[in-house]
Amino acid sequence: MHTALLLASTLLALLGGALALGALRHLRGWGRRRHLQLAVLCAPALALGVGLGGIAHFSGRACFLGAPRWDQALAVALPLGMGALALGGLGLGLVRLALLSRVVARGSRPAGPELAAGVGRLATGLGVAPPRVLLCAYDRPLALACGLRRPAVLLSTWMVEHLDRRELEAVLAHELAHVARRDYLAVWLATTLRDAFCYLPTSWAVYRQVQREKELACDDLAAGTTGRPLALASALAKTWQGARGGPRFDGAPSLASADEPIEGRIARLLAAPRPALAAEGPQGGAVARSGTAGLLGLLLFEAANLALVLATMGCGPVAALGGLR
Repeated sequence: MHTALLLASTLLALLGGALALGALRHLRGWGRRRHLQLAVLCAPALALGVGLGGIAHFSGRACFLGAPRWDQALAVALPLGMGALALGGLGLGLVRLALLSRVVARGSRPAGPELAAGVGRLATGLGVAPPRVLLCAYDRPLALACGLRRPAVLLSTWMVEHLDRRELEAVLAHELAHVARRDYLAVWLATTLRDAFCYLPTSWAVYRQVQREKELACDDLAAGTTGRPLALASALAKTWQGARGGPRFDGAPSLASADEPIEGRIARLLAAPRPALAAEGPQGGAVARSGTAGLLGLLLFEAANLALVLATMGCGPVAALGGLR
């Protein structure tokens, strides 16, 4: 029964994630989609909390000691194993963050005043504070927004040397869009949650959505800010071509990697896409409210499930039973 409680909680989190993935097919608005995606990634923490809380609640109680030995063993081993995986995912995320910060600090230098001034103008158009602009001596395409407390835009010297002025402006606008959306924080959190709950297929599915949609959202913002979607499409093509056959920068996702299918992104830019997902329509707001209500309903159902199972177990302290003898 104790093992069934943990498994039921995990299955409920999995079911809630699957329902949210279905709702995402109809949800408009990049921001609202990401909020729901991050909620799905966080949902397994509820099942983990139920499992770990169950160990503290059942220890030394008659209902636990009276359970079969296999139930006792699994009721302890499963939540502890899930907790170990979660701690491992968190530790891996912190290691990634530390390594990226070290690489950026040691291998980069501040950009020149002309590049910094261009970033300042673009940042004003996006309504964000101008971040630091850093250059690294790297003969491969590289452009990314990094940092948590102090965001920075990192460019390789290849980007400055191989892109023309308008293409470079489009790339900078794209990376500033990541800063405006705080993608550097959202992606780090999504990656950490994916690793913490890697045993759930919904975690991987939602993580892939977060990674793909952040690029599309920033493409739309960059094209709207510069008014030159063709320049960004040209920069994407050059970057993808330059990245083929060379080493990858694994510290953080860059503008376009060699193994990423970018044909869809370029086609959207060439077709001058309307910012359909950038604004919230009545239907998008209704689905978002439905998704939020669904997650709250899942939380209430989880609490009811926990209360019902505990009530049927009749858990009482062992000491109380000893006094009845």
